[in-house]
Amino acid sequence: MLGNLLFDASSLVYALKLKKLEILYNNYTQWLAIYEVANALWREASLIGTLSLGEALKLVEIFTKAIEYMNILSPHPYERAILALANKLKISAYDASYIVLAREKGLILVTEDDKLKAKAKNLVRTIGLNNIP
Repeated sequence: MLGNLLFDASSLVYALKLKKLEILYNNYTQWLAIYEVANALWREASLIGTLSLGEALKLVEIFTKAIEYMNILSPHPYERAILALANKLKISAYDASYIVLAREKGLILVTEDDKLKAKAKNLVRTIGLNNIP
C-alpha cells in the first residue's frame, strides 16, 4: 500500500504518537494537515493536558522531519469541488478536502475520524492506521 495513502491530521498525529513514521514515507498528505497537526498537539498540551509542552514540541520536531519524506498535496485547484462536497455531506471544508484529494488522486484516505470515514465511505476507500498491512 505504500505510495497510495493520503493521511489526514488525525492519522498523522496517531502515527507520531505510536512512532509509526515509516508508513508515512512516500505517501501523501496535504499542506493544511501541517497546521492541523500543530493545532492538535497544541490542544493536547495547552488545553487538554494529555501531553506536556515538551512532548508536543518533540512530536512537532519529529513531524517536521517526517513530512520531508512525504508528498504534500494542495487543495488547489479543487476549491469548488471541496465546497460543494462539504455542503452536500454537511462536513467541514477541511474534511471535504481530504475526500476530494483522495478521489482526484486515486488515493486511499487514512483517518482515525469515524465520522469522516462514514461520510466518505461511498466516495473513496478509507482505512485506519492500525489496518494498514
